[in-house]
Amino acid sequence: MKKALALICVATFAVNAHAGVKEKKAQRAAEENIAAAIVDTKAACGNAQLDVKVAWDEVDAMAADNEAIIQQKGMTLPQIYDGLGKRTQATLESLTKICQDDADYKAAIAEMTNVEVKTKPKYDDYRSAFTLNGTTLVIENGWYMTRSASDFRSRLMDLY
Repeated sequence: MKKALALICVATFAVNAHAGVKEKKAQRAAEENIAAAIVDTKAACGNAQLDVKVAWDEVDAMAADNEAIIQQKGMTLPQIYDGLGKRTQATLESLTKICQDDADYKAAIAEMTNVEVKTKPKYDDYRSAFTLNGTTLVIENGWYMTRSASDFRSRLMDLY
């Protein structure tokens, strides 16, 4: 009986460790994709400095607060991390394309030094929002739906 209980405990810890690894891998992959997009944006726009800060704690809090709808949609935390990374990457790709297409916007975007990535508090709020706070672009990422660079172009241009 003790061996059976010990085996169950070990199996439970292994499952929890496995889930933690999946989440860490998804978060790291998202960060790597964002970092690659930052390199492209800096090259296209001429930013001397462009740092990104993702509020991962907000993502975790949103997931906890919206657990029912997330489960209903069949999503997992690693998928949520992936989605946040892809939306942020699409935003950066949009900035890159704007800089490649328009010298005036390029000059304005080149002054940006920081990108803060935040989350919408409701998982069913799919529309991303953008604000410019001095030289910091604040991205409030929406959820669930996939987005491409062209989806954000006009809203980003409206900031300047």
